[in-house]
Amino acid sequence: MSRRRFSTILSLIDDLLDRHESKPGARSLIAPIDDDGFANMDLRDGFDEELAALEREGALELIRTGPKTDRRITGARLKDPDLLYRRTGRRPSGVIATQAVAEFRSRPGLPAGALGLIDDVAEAWGRGVSHIGIATGDVRALADVVSLALAVRERLSGALQGEQDFRTFSRLSVGDSKALERNIRQIAAATTRMFPADEEQARLDPDDLLASAGLCRLPQPILIHGDLLLNGQPFPDMPYVGVPTDCVAGVGLRSNPDYILTVENFTSFVRHIREVAVLERALIIYSGGFPSLPTLATIARLSAEARAPTFHWGDMDGGGIRIFRHLERRLCAVGVTLHPHMMDADLLQRVGRPGQSDGRSVGDIEGSAVAALAAFQASSGLVHEQEEFEPRSPLADAPPSFERVPIFDASNIR
Repeated sequence: MSRRRFSTILSLIDDLLDRHESKPGARSLIAPIDDDGFANMDLRDGFDEELAALEREGALELIRTGPKTDRRITGARLKDPDLLYRRTGRRPSGVIATQAVAEFRSRPGLPAGALGLIDDVAEAWGRGVSHIGIATGDVRALADVVSLALAVRERLSGALQGEQDFRTFSRLSVGDSKALERNIRQIAAATTRMFPADEEQARLDPDDLLASAGLCRLPQPILIHGDLLLNGQPFPDMPYVGVPTDCVAGVGLRSNPDYILTVENFTSFVRHIREVAVLERALIIYSGGFPSLPTLATIARLSAEARAPTFHWGDMDGGGIRIFRHLERRLCAVGVTLHPHMMDADLLQRVGRPGQSDGRSVGDIEGSAVAALAAFQASSGLVHEQEEFEPRSPLADAPPSFERVPIFDASNIR
């Protein structure tokens, strides 16, 4: 039973219809009568007469208690909501929701996934609740979310594009520069809802998903250390250089590195360069957490050219494992094997501490170089942040078979 009690017909009907719309399948919705809510007996008598008329019409079933000769009405059970809608002139919320989204739903070219999402939103609105965070009746937000999700998908599935900031992307996509930032979680949810086949993307948090599409709050340069060239000119003598993403295609190897290391966190990236790589021939690239498309493409291209032992160093937690696996898949596609650096189950068992799970799966980890780490981390709940380690060379732990492979030289072909 509802905790509210009623002494007016309209409030009683509205309560029954509200709950009917919220739970259309409910079979016994009862509105109790507020015996103390009437100023006098005449008001109560008039109220009971209206209820009795609705019962005769078949809209309500009245609940009566007390002796047979002196029974009183204590509640009303919903029998036929359509009669109550007609009685009050109220339109069902489901009809209102369907009509609200009809114009946007009729837009040409919407894929099946988008139409399904719109229908799900309308169904939720018809029950008076939001869906994937889109508030009831906010058709403008729904249109922005769906349109931006489609634009994100286009970037994910199309040819590699340069990085773009949130506001420019949002303005060009929907004419509102702040729509993406207002609805970032809804857009991520809509993208994975409309295109469920992308299981790896479904495990990413919203910022990481957008980063994988080359979208960021502000375009960030790719931070890199090594003996490199930019458009044929040597890099300046600096610990590391930030290369704008629209210039990164001009970065090439000046000499072969002894190893390549991608680093998840900035502090560890800087410390490794200053304390370790400065004494070695190493190529160090900052992944910036989950790497953006341009960063990922640069890592893959330089790794494929160098054919040197390639490592990734990140946090030993769910997020770090997902980042490693994402890099591992991309590098495997260009024939490069990725090895974990200071990321293994034995190490986590020694130094890990209990952590809070983010509730997301790391996905298909079979055959991965971090499969054992992922299994132990999931079962133990232990985590470890890479900044807590002192940096060390990956070659210090590498097996003897790790020999640097020379860069392929096309001039040797006869």
